[in-house]
Amino acid sequence: MASGRQLEILFDDAPRWDPPSLEAALADAAGKPLRLVLTDNRSVLLSFRREAGVVKLRLHRMFLYAPDTVVSALGRKLRRRGRAADGEVRRFMNANLHRVRRTPRTMPPLVTSGRTHDLTAVYASLNQLFFAGALRVPITWGRGVGRARRGGLTFGSYDPVLALIRIHPVLDRADVPLYFLESVVYHEMLHHHMGGVPDRAGRTVYHTRGFREAEARFPRHQDALAWEKANLPKLLRASQALDRARKAARISAKRPQGPRV
Repeated sequence: MASGRQLEILFDDAPRWDPPSLEAALADAAGKPLRLVLTDNRSVLLSFRREAGVVKLRLHRMFLYAPDTVVSALGRKLRRRGRAADGEVRRFMNANLHRVRRTPRTMPPLVTSGRTHDLTAVYASLNQLFFAGALRVPITWGRGVGRARRGGLTFGSYDPVLALIRIHPVLDRADVPLYFLESVVYHEMLHHHMGGVPDRAGRTVYHTRGFREAEARFPRHQDALAWEKANLPKLLRASQALDRARKAARISAKRPQGPRV
């Protein structure tokens, strides 16, 4: 069954603007002369500079699909009025990253029940405690595809294209305390909730001051940091053992089977 987001992509995919009308609406929202350039740049989705009283704005073509609220929010951003505008714009960009990628991606099978920990229960508890149960994002055990962090081991990752949280299976161990797993899941839930903030050069910044302040609201945040520091070498070894087991399983699966008798 298609998700709400998938249905929106299938049945509501007509652009809301043509380039001249979007430029005029943005100039009106910004309250100043504006020159718009639409791009297919996959890394810089939004950037602008001011020259001789004119705002020169470069936007990815995804903004042709922007609702009026996002256009107004972007105008407020160009006027430098309030942080709420940044939030509206970044949520739109995060929700429309499927328009950036050339090759569509599909949601992988979701595996939440582990040998030791149940991600569904962990997610539900955190969702109720920190987000009043309103967050809607799938979660699964799995390895992330982004850049490694936390000393070379990516414990969790958020995929903004699929809107998916992955938690490294190395944390599905009896010697990993529940509060540490919760801290990792909460970190990734915050990424979905807060998104990224474009800086003046158009680069997206995720671990902002606001993000770190929200992350520190986790009751055992300091305990989690201390446990990670003390146990990271052990987790790295466990992760390497998992990788070896996966490689051995792949090799075994590729071996030709003998004739049946």
